[in-house]
Amino acid sequence: MATDPDTLVDLTTARSEFEASIMIGVLKDRGIPAFTFSHAGMTLQWEVAGSLPFRVCVRKADLDRARDALREARSDSVDIDWNEVAVGPPPDGNVSKQLDDEPRPFVLEWLTRWGLAVLAVGMALWAVWVASGRLF
Repeated sequence: MATDPDTLVDLTTARSEFEASIMIGVLKDRGIPAFTFSHAGMTLQWEVAGSLPFRVCVRKADLDRARDALREARSDSVDIDWNEVAVGPPPDGNVSKQLDDEPRPFVLEWLTRWGLAVLAVGMALWAVWVASGRLF
């Protein structure tokens, strides 16, 4: 019995939806239609993600070409050692500038210091008001 060359077969599996979508992108860039079935993993991630991987599927006719394309993409990928990359000095020359060096607006500073205290006092007053029977 002859098998249909347009039948979808599993090419590989991925650990996450992101990894599967990267593989799909690589295959589609090389003209190979590819699909992933990740809906169950997204909706039932706590139960399913650890036991069922994300499947990457291609047509049976494209299986060998897809394997070669993924193998080629993996061999072409570059592993960067960021310790060897010279990025140059910062544009303003200030190396030690931190995000906290920027002045914060007065309102934001007031909220961060007193907001929780005001909220707690308000809740306590509301609880006393409700307990006294004057709800409405």
